[in-house]
Amino acid sequence: MEKDADLSEFVRGQIVIARRLGTSITETARLVGCSRSTVVSIHAKWINDGDTSSRRQGVGRPCVIKEKERRRLSHLVKQNRRQTVAQLTAQYNAGPSASVLEHTVQRTLLDMGLCSRRPTRVPLLTKHHRQLRLQWAREHRDWTMDEWKRVAWSDESRFLIHHVDGRVRVRRLPGEQLLPSCTASHTQAGGLCFGGRSHGRLWDP
Repeated sequence: MEKDADLSEFVRGQIVIARRLGTSITETARLVGCSRSTVVSIHAKWINDGDTSSRRQGVGRPCVIKEKERRRLSHLVKQNRRQTVAQLTAQYNAGPSASVLEHTVQRTLLDMGLCSRRPTRVPLLTKHHRQLRLQWAREHRDWTMDEWKRVAWSDESRFLIHHVDGRVRVRRLPGEQLLPSCTASHTQAGGLCFGGRSHGRLWDP
């Protein structure tokens, strides 16, 4: 049977959930393949400390990039969300802080929650476009279902003209996907493929 220190965080979470659901200590130990004492220890740690980590205070590799430098690294990311780890590392090392490796920067970014994601695709809208959309939404927010049934919905296929599709990535925190710096605008041009539908017939014969 596995020892307490050998269990993954996933298995530790399973133990906590099983105990919270009322599963007995013996049955929980059998399900995850550990001893009864390990189940008791992990569940007690979760109750007392609010987590199940086996890492002892002061154990492990020390953090190379301290809090002040982390804030600087976060600022560098927000200046240009599309920079690669190599580019961020070069910028960071050009500053007053001690030089670090790309691996250290990558690990720190992940620890800060700044993960590399595909940008959210949004229509290319001007400020005037956004104002018109908001005005339209406010004018129609109280419509009934019968009124919406009289609407014909349409869409056109997209033809990219501003840039070539590629593996563009942005580095952001959870919940930042709709920030302008984390989106990729697109337009429709060059051709048209129209489609439409409504609740009933689109037109009378």
